[in-house]
Amino acid sequence: MLKSKIIFLFVFFFGYLIGQENHWETLVFNSDIWHYYPGNSEPPSNWKELLFNDDDWEANTGGIGYGDEDDDTIIDPVNSLYMRREFNVVDKSDIARLVLHADYDDAFVAYLNGVEISRYNVEGNPPSHNTGANENHEAGMYRGILPEAFELDAQQLETVLQEGQNVLCFQAHNFEGINSSDLSTNFFLSAGIFSDNYRYRELPDWFFIPPSPTGEFSTTLPILKIDTDGVSIEDEPKIPGTMGIIWNGENSQNASTGEQNEFFGNISIEKRGQSSLWVFPKNGYAIETKDETGEEDMDVSFLDFPEEEDWILHGPYSDKTLMRNVLAMHLANSLGGYHSRTRFVELIVNDSYEGVYVMMERIKQDDNRVDIADLNPDEISGDDLTGGYVFKIDKDEADWFSNFDMLNVDFKLAFQFVSPKASKVVTEQRDYIRSYVDTFERALNSPTLHFNGKRYDEYADLNSFVDHLIVKELSKDVDAYRISSYYYKRKDSNGGKVYAGPVWDFNLGFANADYCDGADARGWQFESPICGETNPFWFKAMYEDLVFRNLLKCRWNAYRQGPLALDSIYAFIDEQAALLQPAINRNFNRWPVLGQYIWPNSQVFSNYEDEVQYMKDFISDRIDWMDQQLGSCTVSTNEIPGVQLDVFPNPFADRININLFHYEKASLRVELFNPVGQWVFSQDLGETNIGTNVFIVDVPALSSGVYFCKVHLGVQIQTFKLQHF
Repeated sequence: MLKSKIIFLFVFFFGYLIGQENHWETLVFNSDIWHYYPGNSEPPSNWKELLFNDDDWEANTGGIGYGDEDDDTIIDPVNSLYMRREFNVVDKSDIARLVLHADYDDAFVAYLNGVEISRYNVEGNPPSHNTGANENHEAGMYRGILPEAFELDAQQLETVLQEGQNVLCFQAHNFEGINSSDLSTNFFLSAGIFSDNYRYRELPDWFFIPPSPTGEFSTTLPILKIDTDGVSIEDEPKIPGTMGIIWNGENSQNASTGEQNEFFGNISIEKRGQSSLWVFPKNGYAIETKDETGEEDMDVSFLDFPEEEDWILHGPYSDKTLMRNVLAMHLANSLGGYHSRTRFVELIVNDSYEGVYVMMERIKQDDNRVDIADLNPDEISGDDLTGGYVFKIDKDEADWFSNFDMLNVDFKLAFQFVSPKASKVVTEQRDYIRSYVDTFERALNSPTLHFNGKRYDEYADLNSFVDHLIVKELSKDVDAYRISSYYYKRKDSNGGKVYAGPVWDFNLGFANADYCDGADARGWQFESPICGETNPFWFKAMYEDLVFRNLLKCRWNAYRQGPLALDSIYAFIDEQAALLQPAINRNFNRWPVLGQYIWPNSQVFSNYEDEVQYMKDFISDRIDWMDQQLGSCTVSTNEIPGVQLDVFPNPFADRININLFHYEKASLRVELFNPVGQWVFSQDLGETNIGTNVFIVDVPALSSGVYFCKVHLGVQIQTFKLQHF
């Protein structure tokens, strides 16, 4: 009785309940001698029992498998593989915790003394020899990624582990059966020891202790709990579950055992992502909130997000600052337009702590997201047909192709519908948006920048394209423009142009990639000689346009005095780092990647503070380089003392932008005069605010030539000489 009581002793330490172990040792290594049986037929039903005689099975060192060059013993392709390894426990009462580390391709079931102790990615009790894995799962250790950790619970430790001889067994399964190109089986079993007795073997260099799945903690971040009744969450389809949020308000403590008071309801959930889904064990999730029946989508609001039904949980893994996406969205939103709101949370899935995640809004048409008109299937003519489209450039299967090649390769640019989904877009709508984007591209590709009598910026909103470029380039995102690049089009009655954005996916930005010169603070990503060759030609062509470039210079200079001031960016980063304490420790205990190369890190640091400082240093260097490249944009004939006033672009087309920074409120009026002093246009812009002001003035059709723009700020006047195309 005393021994069992000792096993259930726990202490509260670093935010979780953990075993009161003195140290850790390894009982079973992947490289030990394993007995194995190729799963081309069923093994004997008692193959996983301790007393089973495996003398007739093959025996060799692990890992056992084929493909990817991560195996010591190479076998022919199989549907599945059965493995056994016996080990001895000297004193069971001395073992506080037992952890299985697994690196595998594609699925496994683990047994200890004939009892299932863990599984992933395969169904069946037990799975038959020809059962396929639920989905593809790539091994990670040969790519520098740590194995996954599975801890036995206290009851398993008490009832299954034996003093003396034990047997650890696995059955591994392929996703595509015998047709699969690879199979990996690298398994380790380690024990946390109560005493200072050393009876087993030294730990592998990468060893990490997972948090106890039943641990309790307190945090200032919202705690998000997802329960799928133990069903594994796959890439697709979505499965039902519930989601609850524990949140007591800003700067308040939230206990993991507390009431789910901010929200509780039905959801459907699946894994999401592209390369990250297969490369990183910390997966992202797509969630839909459901009604009481669990059948119908339902708009909900929580954590100060506006109501909606579609949500994203982003799981930072290779981004060891945990905040690159949060930072990018903050910067983009500070420039204007809609970009996803974000909120750090700590995530628990089926009672397992999963670390720090970012709750985000999925990009779609909605009054509180991309605020454009609905596009219904019956809207196939007139103004109804002209807007309500959200589309993207991405790696997904194309819904339509451009008539133009990518920047430096002979492949057509591919587009995908986002909102409405491709399945809901009717033929007339598909033809319309294809034709509109093609017309915009033809104008932009023309030596005169015109097509069908219109300049390219009559098809596209230049301000949004400038801001899109600024955020992409400041982050030097290696996926900029060619992946996860979103655009939308309004109805003709609401401006009618294509807008760039919202921005998305900066996990590899801000110097977190060791390819495409991602860590070099110099160079434009829109014309990168490496990754830029698969970009659309759009941004390089725009940059060569004097109107666009002058607008870019002016907006950059204005933003550098406000949201893009280095002190402002640093303050936001420091605020987020403080907010994440002490969740940082919990996250990196769950995912011990500090000091480890995780693809595609450009630098590796052993602590969180250095990771953050590295990102800050890159941003400083990047801003310096962009300052040097862009320079100033306007020269006025007379200046108002104490006021920063810019009018751009110069030359201008159909609009004038006014950026104003001053310390008093005043009325603002703009006038245009031709070269002989005749008045041609004026507009009252109302009273300005203290600080930064941005005004957009649409001007009537004018003949080409020189114009003088007078800006009246109260009783003071500043005049600008502008060129009109």
